[in-house]
Amino acid sequence: MLRTIIEGLVSILWPPRSTCLTCDGPLAEPPPPLATIAETVPVCDACWAAMPFDPEARLCAICSRPIAGGTGFCAECADPPPFGRVWALGLHRGVLRTAVHHVKFRGRQALGVALGGYLAARVQEPPEVIIPIPLHPSRQRDRGYNQAERIAAGLAAQLGAPVVEGDLVRLRRTGEQTRRDRAERWRNLAGAFGVRRGRIPAWAGRDALLVDDVLTTGATAAAAAAVLWATGARSVNLAVLAVSDKPIPAARAGLAGSGYDL
Repeated sequence: MLRTIIEGLVSILWPPRSTCLTCDGPLAEPPPPLATIAETVPVCDACWAAMPFDPEARLCAICSRPIAGGTGFCAECADPPPFGRVWALGLHRGVLRTAVHHVKFRGRQALGVALGGYLAARVQEPPEVIIPIPLHPSRQRDRGYNQAERIAAGLAAQLGAPVVEGDLVRLRRTGEQTRRDRAERWRNLAGAFGVRRGRIPAWAGRDALLVDDVLTTGATAAAAAAVLWATGARSVNLAVLAVSDKPIPAARAGLAGSGYDL
């Protein structure tokens, strides 16, 4: 009886959304007022299905970004980056780009958790610890949460590895990266991360999975991964919701002895 009364009040005060966040089309049916987080993510089945990579897409075997003019590895990964493999859901465009925008800028934290759970099936090397890339404290105060941590929570629920926050810290505010070219982004991120003073980091001697929302040039992930390697990680891979949709020329040279199969 009490639950019925509460659900009635919730329905009046916060009626469930009846249209999809990403396409504005109708949802199959609105979730009950006290549904679980997964049930309250208002994304339709068609949009969920549109997020992953096209099975025919030619992607870099390291960073998962699209390749032009060949197969195997992209030119930017010819000198392998500090992170190992990149596990991603799809390209940063269309439905997935809209979903990432909702998670990052519109407070849709439950969507971030759900997307992280969806991404988990892509991770082929199970980690021992999951490390969300931290925001600068002032940025996190402004936003109210770290979107990478929400994605990490979804990954953790499926992969069974703990999310570790606080050991990896952002040492300075780096500003928006969107208007910087690749070289500027890498220079701007140099020395941006460190380990919290007085701690033995949770990834020491363990396989770590870094988590972020989008991989564009890889500058942020590389700066964070370098810190993990320098402080004892056994391996460092990366999981992101989306990768840049801009194709990168293919490269075959420079990968001998890299540890990757050609």
